[in-house]
Amino acid sequence: MKIRFSKKLIFIGWIGLTNLLFAQNRIISRFPIGEELTYSAWLNFMKVGYSTITIKAIESVDGFPVYHVESITKTSPFYGKIYRVNDRFNSWIDLDGLFSRRYEKSLREGKYKKDYQAYFDYNEKKAYTSRDTLDIDGRMHDALSVIFWVRAEYLFPGRIIRLNNFDNNKLRLFNVIVSGVETLKVPAGEFQCFVLEPYSDDGKLFKNQNKMTIYLSNDSLRLPVMIDNEANFGRMIFKLENRTIRQ
Repeated sequence: MKIRFSKKLIFIGWIGLTNLLFAQNRIISRFPIGEELTYSAWLNFMKVGYSTITIKAIESVDGFPVYHVESITKTSPFYGKIYRVNDRFNSWIDLDGLFSRRYEKSLREGKYKKDYQAYFDYNEKKAYTSRDTLDIDGRMHDALSVIFWVRAEYLFPGRIIRLNNFDNNKLRLFNVIVSGVETLKVPAGEFQCFVLEPYSDDGKLFKNQNKMTIYLSNDSLRLPVMIDNEANFGRMIFKLENRTIRQ
């Protein structure tokens, strides 16, 4: 009896194997507690607010050590009079595996409000959310854990990383391709960066989002220097202003 494997299945298996091999040789083994990255937020070339990503502490989820990371995005006082944004996203990221064990988000955008939580029980292969209980298979990532995962990874042009994204009770497989290396100038300085482009198998990323590009510094810190989102409503760009270590 002959067993045949599709090219797509072999391709996915190869990506999974290379991810496992490279994960054992990470560039960053530990992130500093208190690291805070501050970004200016731009909408269609207009500065509209700021965003921060802060490693608040090492905590515990189900007895496993995790990074507690918080992201806050707010509009400036001036632009807030037109359209006010106050978003908070908290993620508890496994210290060793850099996957998500739990996350919470609170979105306040104009008149739109949304609160959502998800907790992942990997032993039971379940996701417990504020809406439902769902089956999962493999390690899940949220919007913040993805960033820390790729920061730690060994990268080179052409590499493809395949990850599971879980949000709003939906599981989506997506890929991140390292499309090249560019030199980029932002308020925090000039950096040589890896260019990362996430995409899903169906060619779409997230709702109302056409394309995302992440610029990650090619140095020992692997800083997310800029995040460029092209969406239906326009282009949203986050530029690194500074990095500090809070005591």
